Amino acid sequence: MLKKIQHITSKNTHQLLVLSDQALVSGVNFLVGILLARLLGVDNFGLYAFGWMLVLFVSSIQLAFIVSPLFTLFPKHKDQMNYLSGSHSVQFAFSIVTFAVSFTVVKGVFIYKPEWQIEGVLYSLPLVAALFVLQDFYRRVNFTLKKSVRSIISDGIAYGGQPIVILLLNYFDALSIHHTFLAISVLFGISISYNLLKVKFAFNYLNFKNTIAENWSFSKYLVGTALLQWVSGNFFIIVAGGLLGPVAIGAIRIAQNVVGVLHVLFSAMENVIPIKGAEILSQKGSAEAIHYFKKMLFKGGLLTLTLLVLIAIFRTPIIDLFYGVDYLEYTDLLLGFTGLYVLVFTGTILGFVIRTFEMNHIFFWSYIITTIFSLIAAESLILDYGIYGVLIGLFITQIINISFYLLKLHSKLKTIWK
Repeated sequence: MLKKIQHITSKNTHQLLVLSDQALVSGVNFLVGILLARLLGVDNFGLYAFGWMLVLFVSSIQLAFIVSPLFTLFPKHKDQMNYLSGSHSVQFAFSIVTFAVSFTVVKGVFIYKPEWQIEGVLYSLPLVAALFVLQDFYRRVNFTLKKSVRSIISDGIAYGGQPIVILLLNYFDALSIHHTFLAISVLFGISISYNLLKVKFAFNYLNFKNTIAENWSFSKYLVGTALLQWVSGNFFIIVAGGLLGPVAIGAIRIAQNVVGVLHVLFSAMENVIPIKGAEILSQKGSAEAIHYFKKMLFKGGLLTLTLLVLIAIFRTPIIDLFYGVDYLEYTDLLLGFTGLYVLVFTGTILGFVIRTFEMNHIFFWSYIITTIFSLIAAESLILDYGIYGVLIGLFITQIINISFYLLKLHSKLKTIWK
């Protein structure tokens, strides 16, 4: 039995290290959310969470335009290292653009909502956004090259130090949203420097240009989808912030943070399943690839459901223990998010199938529908149901997406979707 366990562990070392790395990142994000919610207070935590939505927005564009092509095209590419070098150059350019665009967006928000203006954030938020996507790119490259140990060291620097610097800032009475963004930027910068010492990618304009064209050919629907997805999902939160104040954003972020433990699983799947699925499709064909995805749906679904049931049962002590009595009024909101994440998991697996078979236009049209719904329904749902209107809207958007995915997958792959 011991030898069998050792054989399984050795055979799946990369997957185990990927899972460990994601556990580190998600665990730190969870802890940072707790610390900031307690130390900044409800209002400031809401503003911090609102600012971090910009980071998540640019990250979603990066995932669509750079990471998704990397994971799907790299295993099938004839000149893999040349493609990887081109992707590296594209990522640097993307980070520069991220800073410039983020600066403009933050400035616009401060003009529209002057009461939300915080000294220094005009510069520190764009900086952390630009460095976040660059550091994340190196994470994905390390996973792609199966350099899992390097990724753990890199993420240990970028994320492991975050709780420490937050506690130090609080100890010296210097904790603020601006200083938090700056501290995280420094840690990301150190991690990026470590990765730069490990990779030897040279810039070549022709390679840079070809990689942009190749990525765009693959991801043009994904980029549009990322924009639409962000609007369809986050428009409810933005409207809630405008109508109910930053407290609403903070409450939603707390619920997301608790169920966010599942992102250990989701992100590990993101870093393993699409690559494995593409390899199986290339080597064994469509039927075997679909069989693999169906197996992952069952295995991952069982684990996801177990965790969500535990969170739902113990939601009150969880909120009390981690966030304090001031947040107990949001336990029912957390219950709703456990149900929502059943749908999120299902949509995630179906998304892997769509991407592997390069049917990315399905995402685009699905999110056109949900974006239209969000723009039409957000204000009325929130005015009628308050913060729970956000939850209702998110449920409906997930149901729309999953239904559309299944409809299109059945029609396109009906001969093997059995």
